[in-house]
Amino acid sequence: MKKSILSIITLVLVLTNTILTAIMAIVVIPSTNSSNAVISKVAQAIDIEKELDEEETELALNDTETYNPDVKLTIKLKSGADGKEHYAVIYPQLKINKTDKDYEKLSATLQEYTGDITQQVQDVVQKYTADELQSSPDTIREEILVNLQEMYDSKFIVGVIFSSTTIQ
Repeated sequence: MKKSILSIITLVLVLTNTILTAIMAIVVIPSTNSSNAVISKVAQAIDIEKELDEEETELALNDTETYNPDVKLTIKLKSGADGKEHYAVIYPQLKINKTDKDYEKLSATLQEYTGDITQQVQDVVQKYTADELQSSPDTIREEILVNLQEMYDSKFIVGVIFSSTTIQ
């Protein structure tokens, strides 16, 4: 009789343990998966920032040159909250990577494509308001850079510079 009661108690404990393990798995696994997803996203963001920092720091100053198209662009900006028309006068310049594989071939074409380059600058800048141009010019320059890199199908242009910007 004692063996039978001990067997029943052992069976009850085993079943209880199995049920509690199943409940824990149902509760813990989804939260672990969501935590893993967040950790993965953070790790990817850190890797992307690290790659961007490495690209920026690898280029020495003497490995770059500045292309100055000597143009003054007067661009009508998008209407802002004040409803007034604003204009920006910009003198754009390009920062060129002299060590890029496409440098020799494409740097010679910069002069003949000055119109296309300035058109890219105008197309991007006119999408922004005067407040946006003042508060986040880096975003605008980055968008212009991406457009120019797509236009040339090369990354020999590594930066866009506004040597002078006047907003009225």
